[in-house]
Amino acid sequence: MAQRKESHGEIDWSAAEVAGGDLSVPLTGEPSKEWTARVAEVVERLKRGGGGWEEIEVGRKAIEVSGVQAGAESDLRHFLEGAVMQANADFAPEPEPEEGDGDAASEADAEMTGAFRAFADGGDGDGEGSED
Repeated sequence: MAQRKESHGEIDWSAAEVAGGDLSVPLTGEPSKEWTARVAEVVERLKRGGGGWEEIEVGRKAIEVSGVQAGAESDLRHFLEGAVMQANADFAPEPEPEEGDGDAASEADAEMTGAFRAFADGGDGDGEGSED
């Protein structure tokens, strides 16, 4: 799902406000429409009944949560932070491989692949089959 577009946001908890049981918390950064849609998708996928809140709407400037119940603050914070972190991970730029690292990684990968495949032969993974 990696979008590889440098677009992300963070929740500004210092500016959070609750009025009539509805939470409004602004987003910092410059979230794109795609990032916002991804956060909303994660929220929808993880949504669970009885979480101490009702509906969550994700916008480019803020997240709005209706029907927040007293005592649910920590759980809701964790829930929203998780959705934002997932979207940020999905939109993180791919790291540039360092010169020369590709060969060493490929060699190490090949060795580990061989070790894992040895398990299929009843081996112990050190490249040598077990003698029974």
